[in-house]
Amino acid sequence: MIKFFRKIRQKLLAENKFSKYLLYAIGEIILVVIGILIALQIGQWNKESEINKLELTILKEIESNLNDDLNQMQGDISLMQVMDTACVNLKNAINTNSELTKDFSDNASLLRVMPHYQPNKSGYDLLVSKGISIISNDSLRNSISTHYENLYTYYNRYEEERFMFHINISEPKLLEYFSFEFDLDNTYYWIANISLKDYEKLLDDESFTKVLKAIESENKQVLSRAIRVANSIEKQLYFLNNEIQDIE
Repeated sequence: MIKFFRKIRQKLLAENKFSKYLLYAIGEIILVVIGILIALQIGQWNKESEINKLELTILKEIESNLNDDLNQMQGDISLMQVMDTACVNLKNAINTNSELTKDFSDNASLLRVMPHYQPNKSGYDLLVSKGISIISNDSLRNSISTHYENLYTYYNRYEEERFMFHINISEPKLLEYFSFEFDLDNTYYWIANISLKDYEKLLDDESFTKVLKAIESENKQVLSRAIRVANSIEKQLYFLNNEIQDIE
């Protein structure tokens, strides 16, 4: 092609047709410029296509992560609701000076359970590494960022505070009266054993009742935050599903 254009230019020069040569040269330059612009546009289309594919891949991974997170959080919420009921049952038994029963020990075993939420952040970590601006939808990008950076961070702090409370306050008080056995066959893995003598002593211990109320309060606080996190996950999944459908 280049040889072809060169022959034409040489022929025009040989025939002293300078004006035609000039027009031809200008036309050739224009064609070259147009070719460059087309190549640049094609390159831009290819780049945008690759970015869209990467965005879709990341959004699908985040969606998968959040589905797993939601299942885990719903399990934790159910457990904390059971723990809340256990606290109520224990308080009622103490307030009414009920006889020692297996139910009392079963409820007490739940006071040692510590739900721990560990979200899967592989999709979000990939997003951050590639640049969060890769998500073209501003609202979705801000919502996802707030969910991971703020909501998860605050929830983790609540869990840490509850854990420290358990280690420093509730665990020592529980061990004054109960001996705990680990049992895989038990629903929540712990068996709380207490003698009749220790039980009678526990009924007169106002400090135990205060700690029990504090455990209940801590649990309710974390439960409330967990429900908020679960609602946010469902919100992100709704937005993600719509965005993925639009991209595809």
